[in-house]
Amino acid sequence: MNRMKELVRDASKRIASLGEHKKRAVVIAAGVVVAVAAALSFLGSGSNRERTPAGREEEDHYEERRVVKLPGDAQKAAGITIRTAALETLAAPIEATAAVELNGDRVAKVSARTSGRLVNITASQGDGVKANQPLAYFDSPELGQAWAEYSKAKSRAEAARKSVTREETLFEKKISPEKDVIRARQELAEAEADLSFAQEKFHLLGVNIDRFEMKREGEHQHPLIAIAAPISGTVIDRTATQGEVVGPDKTIFTVADLSSLWVIIDLYEKDLGRVRKGTPVKVATAAYAEMTFRGVISHIGDVMDEKTRTVKARVEVENANRLLKPGMFATVSIDVKGSQAEKAFLVPDEAMLMDGEGRFVFVMTGPDTFEKREVRPGRMFGKNVEIVAGLESGDKVAVTGAFILKSELKKGELVDEHGHGK
Repeated sequence: MNRMKELVRDASKRIASLGEHKKRAVVIAAGVVVAVAAALSFLGSGSNRERTPAGREEEDHYEERRVVKLPGDAQKAAGITIRTAALETLAAPIEATAAVELNGDRVAKVSARTSGRLVNITASQGDGVKANQPLAYFDSPELGQAWAEYSKAKSRAEAARKSVTREETLFEKKISPEKDVIRARQELAEAEADLSFAQEKFHLLGVNIDRFEMKREGEHQHPLIAIAAPISGTVIDRTATQGEVVGPDKTIFTVADLSSLWVIIDLYEKDLGRVRKGTPVKVATAAYAEMTFRGVISHIGDVMDEKTRTVKARVEVENANRLLKPGMFATVSIDVKGSQAEKAFLVPDEAMLMDGEGRFVFVMTGPDTFEKREVRPGRMFGKNVEIVAGLESGDKVAVTGAFILKSELKKGELVDEHGHGK
């Protein structure tokens, strides 16, 4: 408006400066300019006015597409039932994948105490063995040296004993002095100390020299070092053959107690809050589809795998019948009922409808009014579906007859802005 006033004042000044014969033409032109400016001003102000009733009607018509009005008798005839939304306990267990492994507390790697050559192997893969049972025997340079020292110490001790006996007899007969008896006894003590030291070397090598002496055959045969099973179980692996040179750094046998195994579960991050130590677990395998193995969670890992977003959880399962095999894949069902259970909004599957890629339900907002409400579904629990977003406690959801409400909504969409059917 101010701009238009400036144009008029400027035009008046210019008219005053002109001659009489030109003033009339200029006045006519100025009038045209003022008229155009006024028209533009009117159009500009009109664009900032409130929308016309027709515009509001079109907007209201769009809103009505989300609302369905259905009288009570029509609701009853359509079989529409209502359920009030509330957080419900998810009784369904957690399903996860797992793998069967050896019980780490009941497996032993067996190797030789020192370097040597295997002379005799007495156990094969698959054999059941008892704790301390020999699995193989081997010879070694250390064993030969220990045997030589032992033989020398043993002979010296025997000679010293005879010397003591002789000197004591001579002393009693007043043939030799007492100092010879004392010297003989001292030599015997030293020889017995050397013999005990030699016997201790055999003990460190795992040889029971006393038992060997009782069963010894031949004058020059020396004992062999036994490789014994540290636990009772089954030989599940043997890596050496007779005549092979072995040492402490080589595992010769692996012995495992297969009556108890571990089931290692891949527990997803979203389920961590629902489990703890002692939570019951059911284990199923493809090999025994009709059988269930039971156990409880004994350990939950402290580190999450960044790629799979899972944490390892361990279950100890009894396997007395030896059906489960280490390396098997399994599925587990983790019982999370009770105080550990998760809560969520659940609606029957038939209550949730599709609209393109979206999902929605109908929420009753009045005695005869239903509103279309977009929701985000989660997991399925039987015939119910979890609603992750879109519902609040107290919402009245149409759980049956929702398809009828959708049909009524579509009828409203098939009407143009003039109220005529398309």
